[in-house]
Amino acid sequence: MDEFVDAYAVLGVRPSADHETLKAAYRRLAARHHPDHVPDDERVEATARMQRINMAYGLVAEPARRRQYDQLRALHRARGSIREAEDLWLQLLRSAGQWVGRQRRQTQGGWYRAGYALARWLRE
Repeated sequence: MDEFVDAYAVLGVRPSADHETLKAAYRRLAARHHPDHVPDDERVEATARMQRINMAYGLVAEPARRRQYDQLRALHRARGSIREAEDLWLQLLRSAGQWVGRQRRQTQGGWYRAGYALARWLRE
């Protein structure tokens, strides 16, 4: 996945939002788009949306990763590309996937197999 994802746009918050605002936006979106809360015929689309939401929150959930993401976001906005920092972008995506996986494991079965889904998506 080389395409840049604006995590703030996905979560529907301003880049200056504090951690609590990010968390609230993530939870609101997760509750609305979770595959278990939609009709069966919409489950595939809901899963894709949920994967994108999980990835976006994973990019900005931890302060150190958020600082790196913000630097990449500024580079992308200035140049329209992150080709110069592609390795850092892939590292951030992997880190976000690992974060999602840890969150799932902490919930003992979890509300969604997000870690697996995001890891599979990153390998593609």
